[in-house]
Order: sequence, then C-alpha cells, then structure tokens
Amino acid sequence: MNLDEIETVTFDSYTTLVDIDYQEAALAEHVDGLDDPPSVSRVWRARNMMYTVIANDIDAYTPFYEILKLSLRFALETYGYDVSDEVLETIRREVYKNNLSIFPDVRPGMERIADEGYEMYVISNGDPEMLQEMLEQAEIADLLEDAISADEIERYKPESEIYRHGAARTGTPINRILHVSGGTMRDVWGAKHAGMRTVWLDRPEKNYPREFLGEEPDLVLPDIESLAETLER
Repeated sequence: MNLDEIETVTFDSYTTLVDIDYQEAALAEHVDGLDDPPSVSRVWRARNMMYTVIANDIDAYTPFYEILKLSLRFALETYGYDVSDEVLETIRREVYKNNLSIFPDVRPGMERIADEGYEMYVISNGDPEMLQEMLEQAEIADLLEDAISADEIERYKPESEIYRHGAARTGTPINRILHVSGGTMRDVWGAKHAGMRTVWLDRPEKNYPREFLGEEPDLVLPDIESLAETLER
C-alpha cells in the first residue's frame, strides 16, 4: 500500500476507540447472581452483530441503541436470567453512553495523525446520540471532521453501502481512505470490499483471534499511536 495516496483516515467506534469489554463489569454489577459475565458478554456482542446483519438482509432497520437492548436480553435469557427493562437500560446506557471505557492511545494517537494533516472521521453503526457521547467522553471532537452514523442511510456495516456513504460524506475517493478498526475483522472486510484501504488494530492485551474469511487488512498495528508513526510524512 502506498501511504502517499491516503488523504483521509476513518475510524470505527466500539472495540476500536471504546473498550466494550467493560460490558463484563456492568453485567456483574447489575445482574444479581450472574456467575459468568464474560460468556454473557460474548453472546451479547455476537448477537448484536448478527442482528445488524439480519436487519440489512430483511430491510428491518432498527436504531442501534435498540438493537443493543434486544441482543442483551437474548444473551441474558440464554443463560437463564430474566431481567427488567430498567436493568437492561442501566447496563446498555452505562456501557455505551454514560461510562465509556476509552482506550488510552486514542487521543494522543489522533493528535499526531491530525498534526500530519490528515482529515479524520468516525464511521459507525452507532446512533448519532451515541456517537456524540463518545466524542465528548473521548475528548476527540476537536480532532475529527465529523461522525458518520449508519442511521443516516439505515444500513449497517459491513454492507458496502455504508462505507460508500462515508466516502461521499468525506468528499474523498474511496480508495484514498484508510479505515481503522479493532475487534473482529468484519469491519475490516467490509471496508476493504467497498474499496477502502484498511488497518486492523490487533491490541496485544485483547488477544483477539485472527480471522481469514475476507480480504486481509493492508496493515496490522497494535494501537493508534503506532498508526500515527506509520502515517508520518
């Protein structure tokens, strides 16, 4: 990949800027008697991703914050826990709105990328309100041009349409965008399939398994500060 061709850097939000493993602590705190928070958290995350893909397939767009509730209820009921709507709301609000766990490399890494003259955006499945909370808590709103939500076109990643919409919003040819994502590879595959260049953040402390269904990322890096070093002109 020729980095000289890159004009714009876009970031996924959750698992990339926000550490959603905080789900485990929130589940343990708010669900009485829960003895395996990591397993429930994994099912919550997996079902959440599945619902977004299904929503695309059957034209049943539902705002992402509501999908979080549906997938959380499924995860808890899978393990035999029937909790109130109030508890469901408390957990999802704490993890995805009010008490976000931001990776420590986000602000310093983005500052360095901005100093190199790249425009930066977020492209996320998150609702606009969720993304606004994230920008404020991560203290990166001043570094970004904008946050682009799937809600704008009611199509979720990894469908190509959301990445093409993102490229149009940035005013950048799609092949001159470098999209950065952590966690599972689905976002990397979606962005690469749509025509973007891609970075997978393989954070050592997370030890995510490598996946091989879609196209390989152009770069694999441990964090956003390493990305900033790579992008130095």
